[in-house]
Amino acid sequence: MLIALLAFLSEKRGAITKATLVVIIIKAVVSPYTPIAAFVAVFIQGFIGELLFSSKKFFAVSAIALAVFASLYSALQKLFLVTLLFGTTLWKSIDLFFNYVLKQLSFLGHDIHFSYYLILFYLMLHLVFGFLFGLAASRVPKLIDRLSDTSLLFSNEKLFPVEAALENKKRKRRKLWFQKGSGFVVLFFLIAAMIISYKYGGQRSEVVTLLLTIFRAVLITLVWLLFVGPIAMRYFKKFIEKNKNKYTGEIEMVLEELPVYKEIISLAYQSSSNYSGAKRLKKFVNIAIVNILFFKRDG
Repeated sequence: MLIALLAFLSEKRGAITKATLVVIIIKAVVSPYTPIAAFVAVFIQGFIGELLFSSKKFFAVSAIALAVFASLYSALQKLFLVTLLFGTTLWKSIDLFFNYVLKQLSFLGHDIHFSYYLILFYLMLHLVFGFLFGLAASRVPKLIDRLSDTSLLFSNEKLFPVEAALENKKRKRRKLWFQKGSGFVVLFFLIAAMIISYKYGGQRSEVVTLLLTIFRAVLITLVWLLFVGPIAMRYFKKFIEKNKNKYTGEIEMVLEELPVYKEIISLAYQSSSNYSGAKRLKKFVNIAIVNILFFKRDG
């Protein structure tokens, strides 16, 4: 939606690419522990957005196409990552686990490839929500037309002074795959399948395979953390330093305004408290966007 908003308001070619680079640089400065894959994803979204919105004749189609692409890219990236880490053994483990559980409950006769249905459902979920968010982004022109109500703007007395303590903000270290919820789910399936393989039919070879799979995941993680990651980060930092000087003005401006945006979000949420449910969400979004786009410092 932000890319669609930028495409609608900007008359210059390359504005989306420029904004994307500024976002990546600021993200690297404010949150240096962010994985490189996240920066790559943002860059690809910006690059595709620049291509799709090169012509504004088909704004709605471009907005939907970008949202669907971004959503499916996110889903496929995660599927690729878990397959790289755990191989096809992960999907076989899921099949084994579900088939065993359903057979114990007498719900199943023949074995079924549950992993195929799981992957299909996962992709369809991203496709549907990507389309819905794209549909919302396609209405950006109408949204802007409705945002002419200056009564929604906060006064400077409300917004300033704002505590601008970004330097003191506690930075969180990025979590590794096994520290995330999805990592626990993957390990649960692998360990459960290993136990079932050992007890269900005495197939010790499958236990060995699953142990090797867990070892493989740990090994790949260590190789990335100790070798590939540092090398990639070194080149990425050079890229950041090179472009930081190029966009110094924009970066400083955004960093100065970040605390203001945070205050706007907080005040917008408070201002929408008279509503509930979907109406509150809509009011909150309208107030927040109006103030983020049109607020001005007095003096």
